[in-house]
Amino acid sequence: MIVNLLKINKFICIAAAYFFLNFSFAADYSEIIKKVFSDKKLDNIEGIWIKTIANEGPSGCVTMFYKDENDLYYQIHIDSCFVMGEITGKQKKVSENKYEGENAVYFFNGNVNWGASSIEISENLNIISITHNSYGNIFREQWERVWPKNIVDYNKSLNN
Repeated sequence: MIVNLLKINKFICIAAAYFFLNFSFAADYSEIIKKVFSDKKLDNIEGIWIKTIANEGPSGCVTMFYKDENDLYYQIHIDSCFVMGEITGKQKKVSENKYEGENAVYFFNGNVNWGASSIEISENLNIISITHNSYGNIFREQWERVWPKNIVDYNKSLNN
């Protein structure tokens, strides 16, 4: 009985350690942050986001937005997404909290449709809503900011 109890405890400890290590490594985007954002002041849309609500496809996808030298904002999925490591969106800033452009919509049969999209950022700058138009089908996704947790404080810290 004691031997069985020890085996069960050992199994629980190994399973917990495996889960903790996988979770902590999956959520560590420090290399991407260092490479892409490297202590520069960020615009409201820039950073890392996770999809929380999706009309099409699953939630949980992690993406990043970054600005290039031509003031275009690109979206690239970086974790737990249907398509990884490719540009999936191109946006232009319309106002402090609104961006317009196009996003790719991927289909299971391999087809890709680039359609018009718009992005709105909440007043607290921690939630974005992306509206896609694919072949006349309009759908929305909601994303929450993963990094930086508070973009205003992050940008202020760079001024000091």
